[in-house]
Amino acid sequence: MSKPFRKRNALAVHEMHYGPNMTPMVDVVMVILIFFMSSTGILGPEWFLKSSLPTVKPNATAVNQETKRVNIRMRVTPNGTRLEVDDRKDVPIDGLAAVLRPFLDGRSPETLIVPIMPDPGTPYDDVVRVHEICERLQLKKYGLINPAEAPDAQSTPAMSRPEGAK
Repeated sequence: MSKPFRKRNALAVHEMHYGPNMTPMVDVVMVILIFFMSSTGILGPEWFLKSSLPTVKPNATAVNQETKRVNIRMRVTPNGTRLEVDDRKDVPIDGLAAVLRPFLDGRSPETLIVPIMPDPGTPYDDVVRVHEICERLQLKKYGLINPAEAPDAQSTPAMSRPEGAK
């Protein structure tokens, strides 16, 4: 004996449905998400407000000392990467610390500015090694500069000017 066909009218289909309908909840959550995403564009400028926190005064030794700029240019040679540290040419990477130490004698590390200018094609590992040497010497102002955009050695970069100087 065969079974009778099951009912497929609206009442029978509705009775098979159980649990809450999630569609309205998803719609509400999406509206809230869109609201928060759009409000971040409006609230963004508040992030750049100046704070009135007290500033730490620099120590007297750093104020009395003039800043010194030591340019490091990295060049790729057949013998490996060589450095030009100001007027010294053909300095190996392992000898960089010995070349920079005399610049630190009697001066605060905050007053020494060391731009690192690797030539195109310089191995990234060598650039990282030079950066680590500057970190080991506890220099505060050092970083990478594109050699094409680097200012000449005689000019003083804006970050090294004393406060209030133009």
